[in-house]
Amino acid sequence: MTPPPGRTETVRAASALVLAPHFDDEVLGCGGLMAQLAASGAVVHVLFLTDGSGGVEAVADRAAYRDRRRAEAARAVAALGVAGLDTLEIPDGALDRHLDAAVAGLRRALVTWRPELLLVPSPLEITADHRAAFAAVHRLLAPLRDPVSAEDGPLRALQILLYEVNHPGHPDLLVDVSAERERIEAAMACHTSQEERHPYLRAGLGLRSWRTLSLEPGVELAEAYRRLRVEDFTTRSPAQLVRHLGGLPEVATVEGGPLVSVIVRTRDRPELLAEALASLAEGSYRRAEVVLVNDGGAPPVVPADYPLPVVRVDRAVSGGRATAAQAGVEAAHGTYVTFLDDDDLAAPEHLETLVGLVRAAGVRVAYTDAAVAVYALDPADPQGWSCRERRLPYSRDFDPDVLLVDNYIPFNTLLIERALCAEVGPFDPSLPFFEDWDFLIRLAALSPFHHLAQVTCEYRHFRGGAHHVFGERPRERGDFLEVKARVLAKHAERLRPDVLARAVDALRADIVREKESAAGARREGEALRQSLSAARADLDALNAAHQALARERFLWEERYHTANGERAALREHSGKTADELRRLQAQEQELRAVVDDQTAHLGRTYGEIERLGRLIQEMEGTRAWRLHRWWQRKA
Repeated sequence: MTPPPGRTETVRAASALVLAPHFDDEVLGCGGLMAQLAASGAVVHVLFLTDGSGGVEAVADRAAYRDRRRAEAARAVAALGVAGLDTLEIPDGALDRHLDAAVAGLRRALVTWRPELLLVPSPLEITADHRAAFAAVHRLLAPLRDPVSAEDGPLRALQILLYEVNHPGHPDLLVDVSAERERIEAAMACHTSQEERHPYLRAGLGLRSWRTLSLEPGVELAEAYRRLRVEDFTTRSPAQLVRHLGGLPEVATVEGGPLVSVIVRTRDRPELLAEALASLAEGSYRRAEVVLVNDGGAPPVVPADYPLPVVRVDRAVSGGRATAAQAGVEAAHGTYVTFLDDDDLAAPEHLETLVGLVRAAGVRVAYTDAAVAVYALDPADPQGWSCRERRLPYSRDFDPDVLLVDNYIPFNTLLIERALCAEVGPFDPSLPFFEDWDFLIRLAALSPFHHLAQVTCEYRHFRGGAHHVFGERPRERGDFLEVKARVLAKHAERLRPDVLARAVDALRADIVREKESAAGARREGEALRQSLSAARADLDALNAAHQALARERFLWEERYHTANGERAALREHSGKTADELRRLQAQEQELRAVVDDQTAHLGRTYGEIERLGRLIQEMEGTRAWRLHRWWQRKA
């Protein structure tokens, strides 16, 4: 598995739907991202799948407990800024037994709210209800085919993120939710019934903190997600997708049922054969045998501990594909036969699903879908080959008229009642390829086929590897059209005008639907381009405004720095002025003291003068002074 990302990303969506198995999973799994989306203006809804009654928990009053948890959830999503919530009321702890109800409720929610983004629990979670929630999403999305119906159109465009609650996954997206810590804490504080039972918030914050280990310092909390496309669900079985995500799929084995013979044709491709056999060994259906037909190559090695019985057919000389297939049918013991060439793979559910189909009354031939996987050499991959592309070009309900002009059924998707093989007759050894198509045309004349639009196996191409009879581009093979013409000529008597007209009309209808779907995709693409153009124009305007603001900010910063300098000078001048003022105030106090002292001295002087004046007046009034004045005049 690839290491976790070394940087965070921002998730943008105008609308989102959170699929939460229980009340509180929305906060613990993706509460930070929910708060971010809501704050950005996105319309966010939560669909709770279970009723909150407690499941296996020891609860005295389940009805009261359920009502309490529902009220807590309403307060919690409000704390995150979520637009609304709904609940499917499926019994807590029993979601895996009510998947049909979950799928129906999820479809209603998606059609009603039409979200751009769907947040789903990871299938690697410990809790069974969490894994069942993912299984419901897979069951809803897996049958989607191109071209899509009007109802399924919104489903096809979904962006899907897997979130983790109680088990770390293998993320390819980390979201910085450090700033949302208070919102997460406030939302989880609403779930008091759960915090009373276990410190879930502490665990949730701990997981978010641990997720920062691969990030630069500064990110305190991060939520981890795994991005998926709808194509991941349509081209992989549930077990295949779990394995793709880095988990070990839960496979409950089926020991009873009719014996199935899996005919494996091989020649000198031991590595590919080992992978094909390993895929069969991992299957859930155990009432199977492997008929290994070695078409003239070195005898293949089968592990001594291989869990399925193996019937070996070793041909000394290669007789071709048709001869090898017929040898496998003749050596088979099963009630039913199926085929898996050595370069293809079976999903763990493959045989169990097919056997379930043929157990229906009147069904003798059944088939599913095969994803076409294109592999290329990858020096970084330990296996040497890595899957570069997965698509689903073949998925059509049974139409015998179309089958007469084109083979749309990959041979490894079929389960056939073995008795029918004898009625059909042997594979045509004159055909170097298309032997399967010729066989199916003859088979379709004896029995209708029952089709389930579900991927249960993988049809592999290896770029530049020359592993496949056709290669990645079959029409580039020189004899492709010539051999096809031989098959058509062989069954020309069945291609009556009415049959040909129906087949051509059906194929034309396919072309029209594909063109309409492509036109719709182009319109959506054009609308998206226009939206992007408008967004770019808005972005340019914002950039221009940002630059203007930046220039204005620069001017204000210049003014600020100038003002700071002036303020510092004023502060310095103010300091000096204050010192001078204090000096003058001190001097004033000293002068006031001198003035006060002089005033007091002057007062004393005036008092003495007045006293002396009175003495003089008294003296002048005396006889002695008058005698003194007479004497002075005499003299």
